[in-house]
Parts: sequence; C-alpha cells; structure tokens
Amino acid sequence: MLRPIFIHCKPTVQHDLRYDSLMMVNASVAYLNSIAKALLGYPGISIDETYVSENAEGRERELLLNHLRGLITAYLSAGDEPIVFCTLLSYNAGPALQLLHDLKQEFTDRVRTGVGGQLVRVCPTAYLTNPDIDHVGVGDAEVILSSLLLGKQRFAQGYKRVTPHDHYAEPLYENYLSLDRRLDEMSRYRLGPFSGVRQLVTESVRGCAWASAYKVCRFCSLQGVDTWPVFRALKDHFRIEQHLAEHYGLNWIFDTSNQWLPTVNTIEICQWLRDYVKQRQVAVASPINRYVYLTSNSVNHRTAPLLREAGVRIAYVGIDGWDKLTRAALHKAQVDCMKMLRACADNDIFVRTSMVIGSGLTTQNLKELPQFEEQMLNEFGGKVILSLGNFLEILLPGSADWEEFEREAHQQNIEEAIKTFSFFRSHGYLSLDQEDRLNELRIKHTQRDVSLEEVLLARDKAVETVKRSLALSVTIRESEQLERPARA
Repeated sequence: MLRPIFIHCKPTVQHDLRYDSLMMVNASVAYLNSIAKALLGYPGISIDETYVSENAEGRERELLLNHLRGLITAYLSAGDEPIVFCTLLSYNAGPALQLLHDLKQEFTDRVRTGVGGQLVRVCPTAYLTNPDIDHVGVGDAEVILSSLLLGKQRFAQGYKRVTPHDHYAEPLYENYLSLDRRLDEMSRYRLGPFSGVRQLVTESVRGCAWASAYKVCRFCSLQGVDTWPVFRALKDHFRIEQHLAEHYGLNWIFDTSNQWLPTVNTIEICQWLRDYVKQRQVAVASPINRYVYLTSNSVNHRTAPLLREAGVRIAYVGIDGWDKLTRAALHKAQVDCMKMLRACADNDIFVRTSMVIGSGLTTQNLKELPQFEEQMLNEFGGKVILSLGNFLEILLPGSADWEEFEREAHQQNIEEAIKTFSFFRSHGYLSLDQEDRLNELRIKHTQRDVSLEEVLLARDKAVETVKRSLALSVTIRESEQLERPARA
C-alpha cells in the first residue's frame, strides 16, 4: 500500500511566533490528504510542524523526526511504501528541504519524497536537481498528484479549471496530527475581545476580485489571482462548515481567499451578501464566526451591515498605502481607510491590517506615516484595529516586484542582489536574512527620492506608534502581545 504523509514545515527559527502560526491551522496538508483519499480510497497523514504536540516549542523538528521514524519504519515493516510530500512557501522552504534531506540520509530510496507549492512554480529546476527530492509538482494537486503519487513521475505540471459546481478539493481534517490538542491550545488564547477560538480553514473562492477587476498587487506571488473569481457553490460552502463544526467543535472559519467577496462592485457585493445571508440562515445550524480577507474599497456603510450578518467578525484589510502615491504604486484603491474603519466600528467588525513600506516613497510621505498611524490608532486602536503591522515591502518569488527587481539588478549590475537571486535559482529558497537584505536593496535602488536610512527610520517610528497603542501586532517579524491564560 502507498502511505502518503503530507507535511507543512514550520518556518525558520528566525521567524518569531505570530498569532497566525497558532490560530491558522495549515490547510494545504488537509487539501492534499483529501485528494489522496479520492485517489487511494483511504487517507494519508497530515502534519503541520508548527504544532506537533503540547509543550513542543523549540523541539518541533526533533519530535517530528521521531514521529516520522516510527511511522516510516512501521510502514516498511508491513511492506508498505511511505511517501513524504512537503509544501514549499517562501518562509518554510529551507526547513522543508532540510527535513527531506534528513529523511533521505536515514532511509535512502526506501522512502519517496516530493515537493509542490507556490515556490516550486517559480524555479522547478532547483528541486529537480536536488538529490533528496524524487518528485516535483507545479500547479494544482487535483491535476498532478496522481501522476506523482501513482504514476511515479519525476515532474508533473497542470492546472484545474474551477467552476462553482466543480471546485477545488474540500479540506480533510481526518488524520491531522494533534489537531484536537491544537484546537484546545488555540482556545486558551485571547485576541482583543475574542477568546475560546477554535478556528479551521476553508477556501471559498479562487481568483481575486481586486486583481481581476484592476491589477494584481505588486507584492502578490499567488498563482491564479488574475483569473475571474469563482466562489464555491453556497450549498457546498455551508455543508463543509457544518461538518467541521460538528466534528471538530469549531466556532470560527479562517477563509484564506485572496478577496473573500467575489466582486468589488458595491451594488453587486450587497446583492451577493443578501443571497449569502439568506442561504446561510437556511443551511447553517451552528453559530460560526468568520475571519476573512477583504479590500478597503469593499467595506463601506452599505456593505458592512451585510458582512456582519454574514458572520464576519474580523477582516484582514490590506490598507498598505497611506497616501495617493503609495497606494498608486502598490495598485491599491484610492479610498479613505478611515471611512472603512468607521463602517467596521458601526457594525462590530474588527480589523487586522498592515502598512507595506517600499513603493511610491517620498521624504514627505515617510514623515507622514507615523502621524497617519497615530491618528488612525487614536480613534480605532484596540476598539476596531486588533493589529497593525509595519514592514518593508517583501520581495516574494513570482511577484511583479521580484521579477522587476531581478531584471533591474542585472541591468544596473547590482552585484549583491545578483548573487542573492542566483542563490535562489540554485537552492530554491532564501534565508530570512537574505530576504530582508534583498528587500532593502530593492528600496535603495528603486526609491530614488529617499534614502534607505529614511525608510528604516519611518518604519521604526511607525512601529513605536503601534507599541504605544492597544493594537496587538507590532510588525510581521515580531511576536504579538497575546494574553495566554495559565493552565488550570
């Protein structure tokens, strides 16, 4: 028998613990296991290294390896064939490749290994030349997993056409290592006014309404966001939620969609939400709160009451730019974010948000950034804004930012950047230090009206502004100030 094990590796230890790493149970391994069950007739095992057991902080890799040794040894003794797949993203590719190396060193060709995920699409050659990897997949697992798992192909590529009635795979949380204990641990934390959170992930929509209607955000590296957004058929959408509520006691859904609403037009949003609320009232028995991604132009005094009726309690809204120049440079809407926040305040919707510092910069708007945030936090900090991150625009492989700066690095002969891009092409990942330095080099060589020192100073002043407020998150690189009740 084939014995697939799907692993989402923990980020590098340089990444501090974030709220999302505890509260967002990784779903990629749950979707992969769903597809495997459809192919094999039985599930494999899903593992998120971020939480492998209680009291595991700092020892996750040790505990994971011991667990895998036991599984693989038992499978081999029974004459079964173990296969380990890892999903590679920019923040966890290094640890994932090290894990596969360690397994190959110990079990050699007795265990098959494979990789897929957003990062693999950018540079498959780096993984095809890696002796620790047997299978490389680019695209949608619904299309390629059979060729890798059953057909034993070295490389497979393909994408699935999605319709509301023929969507992507459903999440399968059976055989998800330590899921019940993780949900219990999650429920002990408090985020602003919320406690007792038991949150799982679904995917309702593919494509991005904002990217489809306007432009893909410059720092976005996800595939398929420029296609027309397709929301899962509402009947299936609510059925999945009800199943998760009944089986795992969840009371929150984290929807990882790019823009949860399948349109950006206010009239259409209102029409769609009225239908959503109507069908939700008929279909859903369990009270489920939603934490979803929205754009600042999709939340206003007309849409916010309907969003609240739909169960939205927290929205991650990418404000990103704070004046006309920064918003335009990031392909963001020229809307007043204060109006969005007031609409949320009036409808009991909380917001997590961020400022992306790195495009459209001038000496004047850098000076204005901390003042802008102070004004915003004075009115909404802790009352509406649960978290506000300030971070330099991140160069994600596959994004427009990444491709443009790679070309510019060669044109301007920016030696340090060229070496970093070359490292990625040969290794398939960057360390956090390399990422941070590449972000700084892009700003230094593309934002010619300001110095890097000015940018870093503005970022640091904005961070201090957040620290003085009631907002929890400081930056994407710093640990949030979460309240964690003591165990009874």
